[in-house]
Amino acid sequence: METTSLLLRAPSTNRVYTAAAGPLARAEARWVLGARLGSSPRVRERRIGGMDALEIHASALASDESARLLGSLSTTLGVLDLVEDDPETPLLRPRTLPDPFRHPSDLETILRYPGKTNEQFTALLVNLAAALSSRRSGLFDGSLSLLDPLCGRGTTLNRALRLGLSPIGADLDRTDHEAYRAFLSTWLRDHRYKHTVSATKLTVHGERLGPRLDVELAADKQTLRAGRGQTLTMLGCDTTRLGELLPARSVDALVADLPYGVQHGARADGAWQRSPREVLRRAADGWRRLLRDGGGLALAVNRRTLDHEAADEVLAAAGFRLLSRDGAFRHRVDHAIDRDVLLAVPTDHPQLEQLAALDADQETDRP
Repeated sequence: METTSLLLRAPSTNRVYTAAAGPLARAEARWVLGARLGSSPRVRERRIGGMDALEIHASALASDESARLLGSLSTTLGVLDLVEDDPETPLLRPRTLPDPFRHPSDLETILRYPGKTNEQFTALLVNLAAALSSRRSGLFDGSLSLLDPLCGRGTTLNRALRLGLSPIGADLDRTDHEAYRAFLSTWLRDHRYKHTVSATKLTVHGERLGPRLDVELAADKQTLRAGRGQTLTMLGCDTTRLGELLPARSVDALVADLPYGVQHGARADGAWQRSPREVLRRAADGWRRLLRDGGGLALAVNRRTLDHEAADEVLAAAGFRLLSRDGAFRHRVDHAIDRDVLLAVPTDHPQLEQLAALDADQETDRP
């Protein structure tokens, strides 16, 4: 039996992002729910009682599992089940949703700096990468292994922590590394978490690469002492060196905001790179070795400096299948950044055909 639910969308604090939030939320819902439920639901934007919403039709929406899925989407404010769709006075039943978060929202919102990615967009990237993973249920029990190989000041890492994950990040910028260490240490003290923070030197084969941050946190001493808390690792190194530091096939979901080639850059092979294509070319092979066969990848890109065809070529050479269509998540950030999201999986992903079919569904269900 098909159920219709209305997902009320939370407003974004970013004015530009707000203008694109509806189509982005719609695309996210279809990919995330489609991957988890086995087929894409029908989704359209709708106004209800003066509020922005997504109207979602699917046969499995009434289950407890679907409530958790709907509650985890990046813009969810609340969910109402449509009992009777009277155009004038629709009858709606509020849905009780489980709280997907282990920690307060200020973990994501306090730290501000130029170029910080919008929190809702970060959540969207994490949800998409996790949905593509064959171990996607780990997003809810804390077992999903998530890597941000270009983590900057930790926006993705903070999102992962709030969800109960134990993420790993890497960035060569020492200023970003130190800023994140100071922020997280202060946040943990202010919120009275039981925690340990270890700031050491990162070395491989006797070569010093940069700083290393290891954090363990828990709500109480017993959990922390038993080793059942969350962990976070931030490696101060070039993304191309991660294969020397992390076990092969140990990552379920990889999330990255590629340098846009405008004011953002990244180091690769010891040189500062503003070309997103070059950064991706040098890093993609290593990322593929770190991902499990059933892993998922979500990359934010600037279409002005890395077009879909070029990205597809680089990813294919590294053993990835690009699933998302050109412009599937397209939205404007500013006059120089026309952002999109690339969704990809290894070519030997056990659910490759099922996920590829979702892309076809996206095309046939465009408004």
